[in-house]
Amino acid sequence: MSSFATSLSGLNAEEQALSVISNDLSNLNTTAFKTGTPVFSDLFYQMLGTDGAGDPVEVGAGTTMSSVSSPFTQGNTPTTGVPTDVAIQGNGLFVLDQGGTQVYTRAGNFTLSPQGQLIDSNGSNVMGYPAVNGVISTSQPLAPLSISSGQVYPPNATSDAELDMNLDASSTNPAAASGTLTLTGNAANNETATIGGTTYTFVTALSAGPTVPDQVLIGATASDTLNNLGAAINGGVVGSDGIGTIYSTGTAANTGITATASSNSLGLQFSATGTAGNAITTTTDIANGSFGSGTLTGGAAGGSFSDSMTVYDSLGGSHVLTFNFNKASSGNWNYQITIPAADVGTTGNPQVVTSGTLQFDASGNLVSPSADLSGINISGLADGAKTMSLNWQLYDSSGTPNITQTSQPSATSAKNQDGYSAGTLSSYNFDSTGTINGVFSNGKTVPLGQIALASFPNYDGLKRVGSNDYEASLSSGSPSVGAPGSGGRGSVDGGALEQSNVDIATAFTQLIQAERGYQANAKAITTADDLMQSSIALIQG
Repeated sequence: MSSFATSLSGLNAEEQALSVISNDLSNLNTTAFKTGTPVFSDLFYQMLGTDGAGDPVEVGAGTTMSSVSSPFTQGNTPTTGVPTDVAIQGNGLFVLDQGGTQVYTRAGNFTLSPQGQLIDSNGSNVMGYPAVNGVISTSQPLAPLSISSGQVYPPNATSDAELDMNLDASSTNPAAASGTLTLTGNAANNETATIGGTTYTFVTALSAGPTVPDQVLIGATASDTLNNLGAAINGGVVGSDGIGTIYSTGTAANTGITATASSNSLGLQFSATGTAGNAITTTTDIANGSFGSGTLTGGAAGGSFSDSMTVYDSLGGSHVLTFNFNKASSGNWNYQITIPAADVGTTGNPQVVTSGTLQFDASGNLVSPSADLSGINISGLADGAKTMSLNWQLYDSSGTPNITQTSQPSATSAKNQDGYSAGTLSSYNFDSTGTINGVFSNGKTVPLGQIALASFPNYDGLKRVGSNDYEASLSSGSPSVGAPGSGGRGSVDGGALEQSNVDIATAFTQLIQAERGYQANAKAITTADDLMQSSIALIQG
């Protein structure tokens, strides 16, 4: 009886369906597993004839499980915190090299081999586009990706430095050193007064030739003597005040000091402004004279400000440059850039790299220098690095000064430089484009490579080969390989894994349907058996 074969085909089909459903449930927690859905179709039909209307009379021969569809619906992608875990959002599969054979997977539970290569749980290499000097080209052939924990990023010497800052326009203007020499009585022969390194000797008569320098004639009164000394300091023309020549023709002017005489005192004013830089040593052995307390030991300081910046040489060595600013006068600031003496193989005070003056207009805008300062060279570095050549960026790209002078406290709002030391790989992560971004100990983030995704015209046509892997087939079509987010391929999530898309409720419903189908076919077989037994009994009777 054909009914036996027909029902038997139903039993076989339902048994196969149960196998598919059981496989789904057993892979409920398999990373990125894609559920299978059994698809049934009827078998051929036996033509028995036609009815009165001419319609065919056919009897079916049963059923078969014609295919198992595998919808690539998205599974959930919870985060794992593992940097080598990668989940695909959307279309595509990862590309693996399995001993020279190219296979594909949705499971991104990758790890690193002892050699630093990115591999899956079977040891297959994850393929992509390795970076060359931090640059990724997706036009290059696929190659294994690697993440070496000992990878070193080379140093870069500083070439551009920038300070965004304000210098306080309301700060005190500097004052010059000044003082007073007072005589309570006249000077005596051969007594001296030393002013700014020049020693003046008071004499009752100037020496006859050859000229004896720095002699000052003692006048009839203390006032006359101070007038004579003032004339010598100021470098005026040798003259006569009624008593003849007042100082020797060999007496040179005391550059930078202006003297103003009065009755019994001589006012002294240093022409330059600043602090310790204009300190003047003053001494006297005049019994009846003295300098005022603290005279010419330094003028009142003007506004000052300092800030530092770390820069790097060609070997990655760090150096701290100090930018010193001192107010010279309203709208004018002297600057000086220094480096520690030890950095350039010397000792003592910091060495001056460069110096100059900044000039501001009445609105506080920098007007001089009118361009960035280039060619600031630092040579003779103690670590043997190349000569550093710096560009101090005083203006931004639009020509706006980075340094202003307003009536606000001197302060630096930002500072930047483009150098860095060598660094070793400290961490890494995948972004949505599949790029592996390496974070180095020097603060640089550099692309190490980019993972590749393959898309297929027909995902149902892929051949499952176990271990979460697929192979291409004639039915799936040829893969199109490229970067995530391009060509219809999905993006990726780093530190996450795609879960199985098996739905328990759906699987249980399918189990009930398969069970009922199996029971119905089994019932059909027992019914056919009863009919056969009855027929045999009739024949035998």
